[in-house]
Amino acid sequence: MGGLRDPFRPHVVLSPNDMYAVQVTRSGYRAVPLSPAQNRFFLLPRWVTPGKGGFMINYRTYQPVAQDAGHYREILLRGGSKLPGRGDKWECRFNPYRPERVWLHDHTAGTWVTCDFRLRHLLTDPWTADMWQEHAEQHRAAGGSEQDEEAIALALAQRDRRRRSRRPPPKRTGDEPPFQGLHLETEQPSQDPYAGLEEFDLSTLRPRPALPISPMAPPPGPAPAALPAGAGPGGEQEGGQDPHPLAALFVLTEAAGGEPDASTTGTPAEEHEVVEAELLEDLSSGMDSDDCDEDVIDVWEVRMPDGMGP
Repeated sequence: MGGLRDPFRPHVVLSPNDMYAVQVTRSGYRAVPLSPAQNRFFLLPRWVTPGKGGFMINYRTYQPVAQDAGHYREILLRGGSKLPGRGDKWECRFNPYRPERVWLHDHTAGTWVTCDFRLRHLLTDPWTADMWQEHAEQHRAAGGSEQDEEAIALALAQRDRRRRSRRPPPKRTGDEPPFQGLHLETEQPSQDPYAGLEEFDLSTLRPRPALPISPMAPPPGPAPAALPAGAGPGGEQEGGQDPHPLAALFVLTEAAGGEPDASTTGTPAEEHEVVEAELLEDLSSGMDSDDCDEDVIDVWEVRMPDGMGP
């Protein structure tokens, strides 16, 4: 823990997960499929004592399959596992959502021994360790023993038969399947989605071509910088200083010899006077006419601003 340091930030203390995240950000990530033997280490561990008739997990007896019977006998001949603090017990891994099969780990050879539940043939429907525990408690409440695995297995099997035989209610979509946990491939190797792909050569990577630019878009180039404080319209500095290097971008059109822009210079005062005279003539001619509607005149009078008579 204390030795994990980011070489670019040595003062920051990182946890193993933080350091892993830093390296993934720098180098990228590619999912690598794990083998069935590697996936079994993600299952729940149990330390068991193998015997001639098998071993027990939660009062369920597990025995090796036919192809691993010889390997299981070798484990029995060795006696205990000789692991520190474990004595005669060996490591076993099992999935609580699929407890019909477990795997006994032989650490001396780095291999696994596959073992099945002794009464697996009675339980044809999916079952879990919680369902087994539920029926074990019911059997104990009825006066039985939790170690009576035959009675518990039969009770669990009859429950599944009753569930299949009863008539479903109308408009029934079916029971929600029990949660089976994260699926780990512990029997067959997983398929690598990246298998067969060649290594990518980064030197062949080329930038994406530029997209066409709209003719209405502004011309490319850096944005003009603001004039410094005290600069005049032509860019010369007040007080006799040298003009700003970008002063030519802000020269007025009159100085450049072009026509003034109406959007920047504003509308001349003469144009405003002509427009106001025309409006007044139209208004006065409408008021002198005999065909003028009094209602319209009243509206004009109401909507005229204060201080502006007809």
